Amino acid sequence: MNNRKFNKGFTLMELMIVVAILGIIAAISIPSYMEHVKKSKRTDAKVELLRIAQIQESYYAQNLSYASSLTAARNAGGLGMTAPVMSEQDNYAIELTALPAACGGTAVSPCTSYTLTADAQAKQNDSHCDNFTITNTGLKRVSADGGSVDRSKECWK
Repeated sequence: MNNRKFNKGFTLMELMIVVAILGIIAAISIPSYMEHVKKSKRTDAKVELLRIAQIQESYYAQNLSYASSLTAARNAGGLGMTAPVMSEQDNYAIELTALPAACGGTAVSPCTSYTLTADAQAKQNDSHCDNFTITNTGLKRVSADGGSVDRSKECWK
């Protein structure tokens, strides 16, 4: 008779190989996943900038001036939004710069142009596409790495 005993289970070597394979897969997939999450959050900034630009154009049609403030009341040259103005998912803070600098957003003191800016907040942590802007002429720009690099084509697509 054969008295061989078969052990059931994994050896330590097999377990180490599986852990190593899982580590390699995680090292490749997690950074890729995080980059895709950042890209999807960039849409939050683009949508909000385009939405506010549309509101600005509507304001211009009614007042012959662009609004000078996002948060001031509509009858005081603003768009009447609640401060701080954030994108829908709170990933970007939205700011408005109206020109000329002393304009009031009314027909008496008209603003002839504007720039909307969306700055990435801490939870977005996106230095690649950090700062989205759009102007009243439709010019779309993105500055990154502290404003030293223009990534407009790459980030606005």
